[in-house]
Amino acid sequence: MTRTSMIFRDILYALMITLLLVPGNVPGLPIWLKVLIIVMAVGMRVWQHVVYYRLTGKIY
Repeated sequence: MTRTSMIFRDILYALMITLLLVPGNVPGLPIWLKVLIIVMAVGMRVWQHVVYYRLTGKIY
């Protein structure tokens, strides 16, 4: 995994979490999209753990 892809992954993850934490209803952001963002955020965290384990052999 390159450094650029790791930076992109971290920025994308931060953006997804920010969208979820915005108070109230964001105009144009339906509930199904929030559910999709949650699924993608959880999937991304699992992927980060798997990649880290493959690279280091350690679980964090």
